Amino acid sequence: MSATFVGLTSLFVTETSWEQNKEGLITYTEKSLASRANVNVTTPNIGEVRSIGGIICMAVSVNVTCQGGAFTEYTTTFQGGEDTTLQQDTSNSTGEEPIQSHKNFLTDIVPAAGEANVVYNEDNSFRAFSKDAQNYFFGVTAYLQPNLTYKRSFNTTATATATDLFAVGRIVNPSEDFPAVTSGSTWLCVGAQYTKRGSSFDVSHDFRASGENGWNEYIYGPPVEPPPTP
Repeated sequence: MSATFVGLTSLFVTETSWEQNKEGLITYTEKSLASRANVNVTTPNIGEVRSIGGIICMAVSVNVTCQGGAFTEYTTTFQGGEDTTLQQDTSNSTGEEPIQSHKNFLTDIVPAAGEANVVYNEDNSFRAFSKDAQNYFFGVTAYLQPNLTYKRSFNTTATATATDLFAVGRIVNPSEDFPAVTSGSTWLCVGAQYTKRGSSFDVSHDFRASGENGWNEYIYGPPVEPPPTP
């Protein structure tokens, strides 16, 4: 919402500053003075987008005691900018997967251990490698599978863009902003969130990369387009 204060129709900007955090988000701060005459001065709306740079008004604060009460001072904070519209973050973790689920289990791993040294259950499912297994496979039951997650966030005033949650829980076709992954890996959209602030939205999307076999389309469905960005 906006606010109206007593002052001059022309505001006098006394100080401007900006800073950029490690994620690349720019915060721009503007301080202005207005004489407390009998005319109205209107502040920017929270969520209002400035045409220059695409920055979004995030907060307005007021100090009416400046210069002995003769002036109204207000501070407006903007965030965003054309070069920081899309914030990106990736992280890695490692989990264990059953050795028999490895895509090269039958073609490479079993021959390396020696077919005669592989113990199977009555239903012919893998049980273990025997103590005579070659290439140090005795006792091996799992392998480490890297898990890559990708998070992107942005501000937008487009309601349709912010509230599109269709892809959550689905395999998605990677767009240009996605990081490169191992051939055969696919992406799963594991979350999409938005918070409305005035007329703008803070939006974030979360994705997880599969192993080299890709996510199972029988479980997650065929690939769809990822949630949109500005």
